[in-house]
Amino acid sequence: MFKDFGKRLQRDIKKTVDQRMTANIARLGNLVRDTPPPAVDVNVISHPMQRYAVWFGGSMLASTPEFYRVCHTKAQYDEEGPRIARSSFLCQYVMNCVVSFFYRAL
Repeated sequence: MFKDFGKRLQRDIKKTVDQRMTANIARLGNLVRDTPPPAVDVNVISHPMQRYAVWFGGSMLASTPEFYRVCHTKAQYDEEGPRIARSSFLCQYVMNCVVSFFYRAL
């Protein structure tokens, strides 16, 4: 009785998913065809100093007192390899700064 249970379960799940997908595709297809595309006017603004934005951000980060406390030396990098850059406190610090900056902007 339970010999082919896994195959039956897999078949039934696939059948259910296929039915739902076809129903959703049909519903969304009609929705997309019925709504006219809105007119979009795009205005891209570029600042002349945008080219140097990463350098400015790096210099601001380097000016903080925590930067030199969490920096890695070349000897440490040679010993650990690229893994040290991904798991460092500096990476977490930068991400926290970026997240807090965006929350303040909202």
